[in-house]
Amino acid sequence: MMNKLKPGLWLRVFALLGVVGGLGNIVGAEDWANDQWSGLSGRELDIATGIELTWGIKILAFAVLLLLATQFTKGAARARVGASLVVTFVVSEIATFASLSSRGYGEDASFPVLPLVVGIVLAILALASCVAHWNEAPASE
Repeated sequence: MMNKLKPGLWLRVFALLGVVGGLGNIVGAEDWANDQWSGLSGRELDIATGIELTWGIKILAFAVLLLLATQFTKGAARARVGASLVVTFVVSEIATFASLSSRGYGEDASFPVLPLVVGIVLAILALASCVAHWNEAPASE
């Protein structure tokens, strides 16, 4: 099982999903705003689009940071930094959604089930692989 839980692999896959998701939010910010906030027009739609754009930038920034951290660390350091970043990202996404949903975000929206399920599964795999290698001994050179 430990051979399947390679932190470098699962962190990169999770980060690449973040890059795709973040870019999708950035490119389709107005479409996301129309879908998640019903009945907006004019300035309200502009503000909602700005929120979606900012959310996409946040996701993309976390994904790039995770890719860089994964690239420049190894062993236990990669596992610890990766676990910290995955947990921070998940908590920030929950906090963002919770703060917006209390203001009507997503009430009449379609729910993107597949990307959400894939993201959750990849986050769990990335975190589990990091925890499994938390105290990994450094490789001899």
